[in-house]
Amino acid sequence: MYEVDFLPVENENQDGGKSGDAITVRFTVESTQRLAVVVIDGGRGYTSEDLAGHVEKHYQTRQVDLMISTHPDADHLDGLAGAIDLLDVRQLMIHQPGLHRQDIADFSNLESLEKLLATARANRVSLVEPFAGTSRFDGQLTVLGPTRSYYETLLDQQLREARSAALSVAARESVRQTGVNLLEHSAASLPTETLSDDGETSPRNNSSVITLLTVDGERMLFTGDAGIPALEAAAARYEDLHGSFQLQPLRFLQAPHHGSRRNLGPTVLDRLIGPPSAPHPGTRTAMISSAKAAPKHPSPKVVNALIRRGCVVVATEGGTICHHSPDAPSRAGWYPVTPLPALVETGDDD
Repeated sequence: MYEVDFLPVENENQDGGKSGDAITVRFTVESTQRLAVVVIDGGRGYTSEDLAGHVEKHYQTRQVDLMISTHPDADHLDGLAGAIDLLDVRQLMIHQPGLHRQDIADFSNLESLEKLLATARANRVSLVEPFAGTSRFDGQLTVLGPTRSYYETLLDQQLREARSAALSVAARESVRQTGVNLLEHSAASLPTETLSDDGETSPRNNSSVITLLTVDGERMLFTGDAGIPALEAAAARYEDLHGSFQLQPLRFLQAPHHGSRRNLGPTVLDRLIGPPSAPHPGTRTAMISSAKAAPKHPSPKVVNALIRRGCVVVATEGGTICHHSPDAPSRAGWYPVTPLPALVETGDDD
């Protein structure tokens, strides 16, 4: 049995990105048949109470066996400290840049990262760095990336970029973004492939923890904000552990970085899911954490590329979505979500 819940993270203010990730998971540990609870990212600071309340209401527990911070961006990390205060968290997997480099004063969102680490220590939460090969629950949960060496390379890049930015002053114009109803932008037919392999994301995003969870033979991949090179490295580790994706397919994929076109390309999607020429409609689910206030998340190019490969694509867009096994407990008042249709593509898709 498994329940994978994507909570909405909606940031209407002009203090950063609009979307965010806050994910809770409950599943059966096959070796003991007990139920385990995992939290992957916690959204922004104001998401903490919603996340903790969701765990208590729907999982009937305050105990979280494992919490994972994929990377230290505010829309993923800032809600975790409050959740630790509200829940009984046993272990936190988080990269600690101070263990790898001495001078990290320019590391962005460092104050929130240090607050989270201090909160975890104060609550006697075990701390572990999640590098490729780390596993829990007798191997049902496995970290596919990054490796320690790749993380340290990306950390050096982040610090260089931060120091370079500190030397320049740039005026930034605040642009008001309006909400978008994705269902109103459906295309009459599925456009031809326009997603390209030239998307690039930041070193910080590529340092995201990529996690594989296997329950009842179903393989689910959680990607944070990882980009193409990080996903390719994780795919190689998957193939080392399980064989080809064709013979051991994923059934669930979190589209990274809220469905940004900068994080996915057709080549890595062909590897992870399969080419458009041989789709398996309805057998795979692609989940996207995207805010209504973020009109470029998700990118129609990404949504269409996933649909083209046979995925059922769903996005939070202000609501909590549960992906679950047939034997998961029913929830009063919950109803089936409407998958995203093929979307009209424009030239300025993120």
